[in-house]
Amino acid sequence: MPDPITHLIVATSLLWLFWDKKYRNYVLLLAPLAVLPDIDHLLPPFHRLLLHNVFILVPTIGLALYARFRAKNDVLYNVALIATFFLLSHLLLDLFTGAGVPLFYPLSATTFGFTYELIIAHGSVVLLHEPPAAFVQSELLGIALTSLALAVIVFVKNRLPVQDVLTPLKSGAH
Repeated sequence: MPDPITHLIVATSLLWLFWDKKYRNYVLLLAPLAVLPDIDHLLPPFHRLLLHNVFILVPTIGLALYARFRAKNDVLYNVALIATFFLLSHLLLDLFTGAGVPLFYPLSATTFGFTYELIIAHGSVVLLHEPPAAFVQSELLGIALTSLALAVIVFVKNRLPVQDVLTPLKSGAH
């Protein structure tokens, strides 16, 4: 499992490098969210259940949608997306621990994850059950997937229309 420092460094570094510079204070302020899901360590029977699922993202995604389309508050919108990314990055990195993540708990306790190691040799990439002595840990794949998730969030953030989604409905009803 990635340790708390890995969760903090990966998510904070990616946001610091690729998010709007004017929101860097919020990146630092919200950085503890990168390790928030591990609070369920304090409840051993519920470790990797209560806070290691997609439902932890619902409040921050809801806040982002509210800020974008109802309140039209750009700062709140960016803060909510930053918070969402910190939480999402934790889930993505933990997918590559071998233990898996119960992404849909409490609906299902089925865990999802990757247990293979990536082997890179002479330009070839191979997934093996038991890697030889020299290998690239699968956590690097988690970092790559987390980077891809940030790229998608930034892309969507920059492409969402500023207007209210209900405007066409309101103008059409006379």
